[in-house]
Amino acid sequence: MNGEKRIVQWNELADHCNRTSLWVAIEGQVFDVTTYLAEHPGGDDVLLKYGGLDGTQKFLDVNHSNYARSLRNARLVGTLTTDPQPIDYIKLVKSKKQKVNVNPNRQISWEELGQHNKKEDLWMVIEGKVYDVTDFQDDHPGGPAILLGKAGDDATAAFHDANHSQSAYRQLEKLQVGVITGVKPNVSGSGSSTNIIFLILLILAIGVGIFVITK
Repeated sequence: MNGEKRIVQWNELADHCNRTSLWVAIEGQVFDVTTYLAEHPGGDDVLLKYGGLDGTQKFLDVNHSNYARSLRNARLVGTLTTDPQPIDYIKLVKSKKQKVNVNPNRQISWEELGQHNKKEDLWMVIEGKVYDVTDFQDDHPGGPAILLGKAGDDATAAFHDANHSQSAYRQLEKLQVGVITGVKPNVSGSGSSTNIIFLILLILAIGVGIFVITK
């Protein structure tokens, strides 16, 4: 950095919001954490989430040590502009994140899909296509709970039941990260086996009860 503390404008910060170039603003300073993703003790998810954004509050909530601060300071890019954050800036950053390094034709297994099953990392399948709806939760007209209920799963039936408009389909196109491949695992198998065993035990118990009564 050569000791330079240049001013970073909001539009420049927004351009560095993905895994290949990740900047985060903390306490009025901007840091390049791209090469720190794999080393971050809290995982790379949280850094990716705040890429191109102001992560000050999250950083303070974790109560980082002086050593952690020194690692952060070594990645200083410059000082964040004092100009107010532009209107719809967060939406701008989200749209930039969605456009980068996304291959809509990438084949995704059901196992991989199932790993993206939480609020901070939420994928789902609709009509054989896989969508990353993580950053869409707060904008979803039906609320985030409905999306979370289908996290890491096939949401095709639920999507059709809601009778979505054509604009919803267009929105989906922007969120596609791949296509599902393989056969969906039969997760109900173990439950069915349990039910059969329960019925057998129940029949045996009734039989023993009848035998004792009639004896």
